[in-house]
Amino acid sequence: MIKITNFCTGCRVCEQVCPRHSISMKMDKEGFSFASVNQETCVDCGLCAKKCPQNKSESLVYQVKKTLAARLKDEKTLYKSASGGAFAGLAIAAINAGWLVYGAAYDSKMVCRHTKATSLKELEPLLSSKYVQSDTGNTFSEVNQFLKEGKKVLYSGTPCQISGLRSFIGREEPNLLLVDILCHGVPSPLIFAKYLELLKKKHNGANVTEFDFRDKRGGWGLGYKYKYKYKYKYKFGSCTDDPYYMYFLDGHIYRESCYSCHYAQQKRSGDITIADYWGIEKFHPEFYSTKGVSLVLLNTENGENAWDKAKESFDYITSDLRFASENNYNLNAPTKRVDAVRDHVYGEIDDLPVEDYFKRHLPYKESLASI
Repeated sequence: MIKITNFCTGCRVCEQVCPRHSISMKMDKEGFSFASVNQETCVDCGLCAKKCPQNKSESLVYQVKKTLAARLKDEKTLYKSASGGAFAGLAIAAINAGWLVYGAAYDSKMVCRHTKATSLKELEPLLSSKYVQSDTGNTFSEVNQFLKEGKKVLYSGTPCQISGLRSFIGREEPNLLLVDILCHGVPSPLIFAKYLELLKKKHNGANVTEFDFRDKRGGWGLGYKYKYKYKYKYKFGSCTDDPYYMYFLDGHIYRESCYSCHYAQQKRSGDITIADYWGIEKFHPEFYSTKGVSLVLLNTENGENAWDKAKESFDYITSDLRFASENNYNLNAPTKRVDAVRDHVYGEIDDLPVEDYFKRHLPYKESLASI
């Protein structure tokens, strides 16, 4: 009987690489997807365990070559980006050169999925941060086919997703640019859906139709906005007023494997790593801006080449990885698991009415009731 890994991240590489289609993704009680093997059709070839990035050694992890602080010159696009617009600038350069771009976006039901963009209009939903695990679907297979056809692809995701795609491809691909985000950890799609249900109740049954965790109305920081269906009104808030956001930032609602993440280090899985450059005002006060600053780590020759093609769209300076890691904790270690909270936070998620669930397991400020 095949056991793929003890530390599944839900990247789907095993599902897509299985020659017998014996693997499917099943949701556990917390709402995270895990690989499930059909033992009746499995022939124990071992390919799934071999390709699983959680079973890989250091061969898929790269040393940082250059550390940059960057800010997109296009202020309209910068405003729509979480920090300094690093992903947007790289993606725009790629699309303008005829590349395909993959990243996370909400679908019509507010489920976060990896999505392909071939135009600047299609790129817009991929901008800014989605603080929930994205479903990669069959995008690894799609990307592999595009590469075989001679197309060029930029793929952005969490480090485990990026490592999964690199393992799935299994060969050096100069036409594939892999961009990993500096990840804290991922909550489940189920808890995000419950949160949207809570907001719906607060707004008399109006569906939330947009969400932005990093709205910049108050400048670069941790503000958020969401748009609900009734008259398409926007509501705004901050992380300190919001149960989902607050528990996300405190690291209490992540996937269990996130607390032992072996990508939370200064060696990276992508050609380029992007993040907020928290603490930039301390080390480069002249470059700090309330409009946002991105941290850009160039990890491979492929990454350096891609940056060279996009850099004219940015204001940027050279920095130091020691500076960048001081306020970006997950460049040093995984998020710490607080047992007293994480042990129960997903408890009764499907058993209680949504308002009772949040009050019991993710207690929130009364101000939410008046949003």
